[in-house]
Amino acid sequence: MAVEKLIAGIFGFLLGVFGLWTAFRLLKNRSLLNQWKTTKGRVIERGIFRPDHAMLSTPAFRYSPLVRYSYEVGGREFVSNTILPRRMQLPRHSSKKWAQREAESFSEEVAVYYNPEDPAESYLILTSTATLFVVIAASCLALIIGL
Repeated sequence: MAVEKLIAGIFGFLLGVFGLWTAFRLLKNRSLLNQWKTTKGRVIERGIFRPDHAMLSTPAFRYSPLVRYSYEVGGREFVSNTILPRRMQLPRHSSKKWAQREAESFSEEVAVYYNPEDPAESYLILTSTATLFVVIAASCLALIIGL
């Protein structure tokens, strides 16, 4: 019994440490992404798609919104479909109806955040700090339980 508690404690501690490391790294990335320049973009396609990354959810909840937009930087036109910055998180997914509603929520004109060093890298919405603070709180809880 004591060995099982020790293993569970070590697991909780490691999970908490890894979660805190990840959350603080993402907070740092978020502050850097928040400094990217913005330009006006135009939505050219809306729809839904199934992301090609591994998921644990049932097939009915594997749909993501598709918003393809074009924007111009320095006289060059770019096209992207990145809603959330790939440096921070994979596309959100849920039901087909949810994905369609999310895609339709974007207006014809959107504010595009682009990387000044590589304007082809862009996003529309930055991951909220509240989400990252929830990860920090959950990691602290795992860390405390592990100790």
